[in-house]
Amino acid sequence: MDIFCIKAVSLGDLEKVLISHDGAGPGSGWFLDKIVIKHKEGEEAHEVVFPCNRWLDEYQDDGKTERELTANKHGSSMKTFLRGKSCFPTTVFYTIVFPV
Repeated sequence: MDIFCIKAVSLGDLEKVLISHDGAGPGSGWFLDKIVIKHKEGEEAHEVVFPCNRWLDEYQDDGKTERELTANKHGSSMKTFLRGKSCFPTTVFYTIVFPV
């Protein structure tokens, strides 16, 4: 699992993400199960899941190294998971999780 933390301005409701790699080097392809983005804005924190379940590899699956993923808005995949006071009311912290 790879985790990236990004401090940014609010991106609003996330509906799609575009993920890719340049395919450079041997064995550069990888399988992506999903992307989980957790973000806190104001008093609420949210989690958005972008399912993939595909290869990003020119020699696997359909040969694509770029995918546009759409948020799973059903069930608990898009949810508010924390309520509390924020020290940074105008700043959003995004945690991006890649379970590979």
